[in-house]
Amino acid sequence: MTEEVRGSREEELERIRQVEASPEYQQKLSILREKMTINLKWKAYLVPIAVVGAILVILLKFVGILITAVLGFVFLYPLYKKKQELFGSKKQNNEALYIEEFLSPIVKEIFPGGEMKVKPDFLLDPVKQVCPSSTNYRGDTELCLRDAKDISVMNLYAYHVVESTDSKGRTTKREVTDFAGQIFRMRFANPFAGHIRIIPTKKSVFLKREVQDYPNKQKNELKIDTEDITHNENYNIFCTDEFSARRFLNPTVLDWFDKNIAESRTAIYIEDDTMYISRYTGYQLFPVPKTLAEVDKLSMVEEYKKLRAEIDFLESFTEVFKES
Repeated sequence: MTEEVRGSREEELERIRQVEASPEYQQKLSILREKMTINLKWKAYLVPIAVVGAILVILLKFVGILITAVLGFVFLYPLYKKKQELFGSKKQNNEALYIEEFLSPIVKEIFPGGEMKVKPDFLLDPVKQVCPSSTNYRGDTELCLRDAKDISVMNLYAYHVVESTDSKGRTTKREVTDFAGQIFRMRFANPFAGHIRIIPTKKSVFLKREVQDYPNKQKNELKIDTEDITHNENYNIFCTDEFSARRFLNPTVLDWFDKNIAESRTAIYIEDDTMYISRYTGYQLFPVPKTLAEVDKLSMVEEYKKLRAEIDFLESFTEVFKES
């Protein structure tokens, strides 16, 4: 990290510390923690009481109804009143509270136009081009930098359901993961002619195993090879304009691909002025706190450090394409 960048990071961190130390922010943080705590407690009490209540009603009928009502009044009613006081008519789950009310203001301290949101605005069709073929796609938590390249990233989980029948005729369904990781999106100043699609081959030399099927050669696409033998062994390149594709696939970009297939299955789709990149990591970015202890420990400074690390990776990961 250069001295200039290091100084910029220190200035950011100091600004975050000052914001966090302010009485106004501490009051907001206290309310946020209280809201998230109430949501966790409500969920923790509601399900067990509902299950116990159902059992009591079946076993004891009217007496079971009375016991369930008492349990609800003792444990749930105080929480319900508190929820009404904190939320009013506005319903907010912890995902929205954490992403949009806690993390998004931190992003704005780094990128004034940036934001985080629970529901991504990525188009599904181009996302499918950089993912193994699947039937269910579940995207969440988008980080938008709103920088010169309009870089964004979202979590994506894709899966299909397999149904099997045993010797006794019993049918079971099993969810099979096709993709779990992140989708990156960025825009170019100059649009490409046609589209380019670069996907892992079925057998990866680096990974030493088969990978899931990606959409194969499509109508009006050309399949091309490069002079990089390693790249040809690990990737298929499909395009509608060979000249644009070869201009894009310079030695720096090919080296980038060779590095990233070793770390995670990476695919690219470019159409017009927009590029989508998939990265199979097996985990989600920005997981929502799941326990009361995690909520209680929420700190703007600590979350800034984690968020800044992710943003630094996002920028470095896409740096090779900044001049495209």
